[in-house]
Amino acid sequence: MQFCALIVDSLRHALDRKLFWILVAITVLVTLMMLSIGFEGGKVSLFFGLVEAEVDSYDPLAASGKARLVGVVIYGLMDFFLGWVGITLVIIATAGLFPAMMESGVIDVVLSKPISRPVLFLYKYLASMVFVLIQAVLFVGFTFLVMGLRWGVWVPGYLLCIPLLVLLFSYVYCVSVLVAVLTRSTLAVILISLGAWVVFSGVRQAPAIFDTFPELQKHHVTHQVVRAVSWIPPKTADVTYLAAKWSNAGTSLDIIPASAMEDVSAAERGQLERSNQWEKEQLEISAFSSIGSSLLFEVFVVLLAMWKFTRMDF
Repeated sequence: MQFCALIVDSLRHALDRKLFWILVAITVLVTLMMLSIGFEGGKVSLFFGLVEAEVDSYDPLAASGKARLVGVVIYGLMDFFLGWVGITLVIIATAGLFPAMMESGVIDVVLSKPISRPVLFLYKYLASMVFVLIQAVLFVGFTFLVMGLRWGVWVPGYLLCIPLLVLLFSYVYCVSVLVAVLTRSTLAVILISLGAWVVFSGVRQAPAIFDTFPELQKHHVTHQVVRAVSWIPPKTADVTYLAAKWSNAGTSLDIIPASAMEDVSAAERGQLERSNQWEKEQLEISAFSSIGSSLLFEVFVVLLAMWKFTRMDF
């Protein structure tokens, strides 16, 4: 009952900020956009048949066409709308949950209930995940049904994007909670959490720079240090690749039509091929090692925040 009450309180706080409905509107917009696209043989129709074009490479009846369609959804829609836009809005929506709970008067009422501080902390932390779970279920569920019912492409592995998106948020939210406990400032939570997310993504992608540009590989020691450091923070960048792997979506370059590559110079083509090879290596990465090492970092930060919370004077 206490956990349910905290979930309701967290959702009410998020709903008051209207960001929940903004994310729902984005999901509905993306769903309608996908519904307006149809495929028949080598033709693609846009805006419910108002515009038609010959696009053989996106024929959903072919295996390569299915992979490309799912790749567009994962790399183009899920990674952007729920990866960058969505997570940014969710961070803003949930940033005030812990600071609001620790306000004078509110925390006195909460602590007067028969619940220990560590349990209260964990319940509040997990309750925040429900907000993201709802958004993930809506987005992945709707897009999954559109791909199946409208395009005839059923990809059960795509549904695993739901827990992956919750994991992605949790990787950043652990930092939000620690900052909230240390500062009690909603603004600080937003700024530092977004900064941490950029750092996490940048550190994880840093080895790709060495792999894409061979001239940098002569700095062997630096290359190895960068690779080692990239395993310390949460692997936020791996979430998209794991989603693509489980959905058999290929790499991000696979969704680019062959005609768009015709005018690419030899040097640029070589760089793209090396980047594509690096992505293929990422698709083979172990989910156990990626998620496991990320959760170790998250658990450490959460325990640190919990320890600080239990020792605070209110």
